[in-house]
Amino acid sequence: MTPKRAALALEPLDRTGVKDRLVAQLRELIEAGSLEAGQQLPSERELAEQLGVSRSSVREAVQLLEALGLVEIRHGAGTFVREAVDRERLPSEWLQWTQVHEGQVHELLEVRRGLEALAVELAAERAGKAQLVELEAALDDMADAIDGPDVPALVAADVAFHSAFAAASGNAALQQLIENLGRELLRERGAIWSTPGRPQRSLAEHRRIYDAIRGGDARRARTALIAHLRSVEDDVDALVAGDAGDIPDRNDKRG
Repeated sequence: MTPKRAALALEPLDRTGVKDRLVAQLRELIEAGSLEAGQQLPSERELAEQLGVSRSSVREAVQLLEALGLVEIRHGAGTFVREAVDRERLPSEWLQWTQVHEGQVHELLEVRRGLEALAVELAAERAGKAQLVELEAALDDMADAIDGPDVPALVAADVAFHSAFAAASGNAALQQLIENLGRELLRERGAIWSTPGRPQRSLAEHRRIYDAIRGGDARRARTALIAHLRSVEDDVDALVAGDAGDIPDRNDKRG
């Protein structure tokens, strides 16, 4: 029997943060049960027309949802909501992937550190009011998702925050590189955010980055960004070594 395709009540999106807003809307529908396990999402074309955005934006949003474990893309058939039992397995899947790809993760984090350090400096110099609002919204989403924690929501907020300051850099090529690299590290992000204490530490680290951007202090923004990513690398090491529950609080030592 062919699964019934969902008819969704989605709000049109403006051009700012399109992918992040679409991910948030679809996540809310899945978590609320409006999109049931096994149900098929509208096609890429239908979503793009309903939301008034490009099909590439929809495609990237759906790919992020797949990486977060909320949907399954079946090539030639469509995109379907994953079963709840499958979503419950995600932390162990993310951990296993991070352990197997530890060397690659560290290499990607090194590249990410270089790209994002430049982007955050430029963001501190160039960010406008609308872009600061985007950063604040990501921090609010991060704070809201800590209770539980709601790991997919934390990962989505993390991605949204880094995408927002990449966009605020005013360099489209740099923004694209950062977003492409970020997608390669989604499973590492899921594993990290699942570890005890990481959500609280990371929220504090992101707030320091935001404060520096808002204050127009490029040097302080770079320092806070590098401290955050080194903290992430340390947590990857602890996670792979099996010591994630014993990671110390670094908030008083970094940033």
